[in-house]
Amino acid sequence: MNLANEVSTMQTEIESLRSENETLKHNKAILDFENDSLRRQLAKANADRDNMMRRGEAIKSLLDQTGAALMHGLQKFHETERDLDESRIDGAGLQFLPSARNSGNGHAATSEH
Repeated sequence: MNLANEVSTMQTEIESLRSENETLKHNKAILDFENDSLRRQLAKANADRDNMMRRGEAIKSLLDQTGAALMHGLQKFHETERDLDESRIDGAGLQFLPSARNSGNGHAATSEH
């Protein structure tokens, strides 16, 4: 009977191992599903990141262009203001030249009443 007990013990162990094997297959299927889901999420996150990086680069390029245009405009504005100031100074300098109405002593004629 010793042999019959060993066979019975081995059959019980085989059934236990089969049950454990089924449980492990089920857990593996769940883990595979979760792994695939995480891979899809990672791929989507990578695509979103790449898209955001491209958009960020485009925005940075636009900001750089806008900044350059602004600086160029400011330079032109300051040049124009400088030219206007120079022409105002030149025009004001002409006002100090003696006119025909001034008296001969270099002073402007004043009216005395």
